[in-house]
Amino acid sequence: MISLENAITGNVIVYQAENEFVSTNVLFKDETFWMTQKDMGHLFDVNVPAISKHLKNIFDSGELDALAVISKMET
Repeated sequence: MISLENAITGNVIVYQAENEFVSTNVLFKDETFWMTQKDMGHLFDVNVPAISKHLKNIFDSGELDALAVISKMET
């Protein structure tokens, strides 16, 4: 994984209600946004097991290839 100092910046649009505050960590590398499951859970206000369940369903359906979207350093 590259350091934050060497990361390329990208634009992200986040829609939120007037009374909401959104803050998260996102790394932009090689035209791809990377987030930890913990940060995804924080963004969507769910626990990590819910993120894991949805990612498993996405991988099982073939919509995404787990080998292409999971950092080898994280497994």
